[in-house]
Amino acid sequence: MSGRFLLVGLLSFLALLAPSVAAAQQDAPPRVEPDAAPSTMIVTTPRETSVLPTSLEVQRERAADRSRRVRNALIGTSAVFGAGMLFAGIGASQCYSIRRPYVPEELVCNTAGDVLLGFGVTFITAGAIGMLTSGIMLGVRNKQRRELERNAQRRSYGSGFHWNVESGRFVF
Repeated sequence: MSGRFLLVGLLSFLALLAPSVAAAQQDAPPRVEPDAAPSTMIVTTPRETSVLPTSLEVQRERAADRSRRVRNALIGTSAVFGAGMLFAGIGASQCYSIRRPYVPEELVCNTAGDVLLGFGVTFITAGAIGMLTSGIMLGVRNKQRRELERNAQRRSYGSGFHWNVESGRFVF
């Protein structure tokens, strides 16, 4: 039985891998036979002006990636917080309080209430800490990304109003 699952898993992996191999073969440059004359070689792909991305583009991509990862962490910790609220609510519904004179109020829960309330409080605490830290980190990462884009915008517009030595006048 496990051999059958292994075979199905292997075939599905190969089926997922096949489109990426075909795409890689389409992007490959045309092959030149060693004995073919150089005058018969025909290049059908247009020449690209810039193959490597500039450092500014790389910095923008990295900043966007960092921001996306922190945003995903914020979403994940919010989900943990929500699950903790759900567990704690269900656990609290399995509890009741006992009031006695001259004694603090006592909370009595059945086994399911004890377990769910414990998990809920743990998840709520972890989710709240995670939301707080990832929220702060998201603000910092977005600020860095905005500053990077602002600097790129300044570079593209030039240095502003200044004296141009070659023309002997003020230029923008």
